[in-house]
Amino acid sequence: ELSRARNMLKCNVLTCLESHHMVFEDIGQQLLCDSTYISPAEVCERIDRVTAADIRRVATLALSNGPSIACIGEDISRVPDHRMIKSWFRI
Repeated sequence: ELSRARNMLKCNVLTCLESHHMVFEDIGQQLLCDSTYISPAEVCERIDRVTAADIRRVATLALSNGPSIACIGEDISRVPDHRMIKSWFRI
């Protein structure tokens, strides 16, 4: 599954850069946000270096404090409480 996920992500990254306009937008966003530019080839190489252990580490860190919950509307009586949602993640 990790290999398939890598391939899907690389496909999405490269598909978003099919037009010159999108390439220039990508370069601009990267330079504004990070002051550096990472080429699509480098992005794909970095994606290929992601391991299952990396995924586990990031998921564990993301779920370590429990899920965040937000709701809107007049009747929120059917929104599960924090304990129930937390139990879905076994945390």
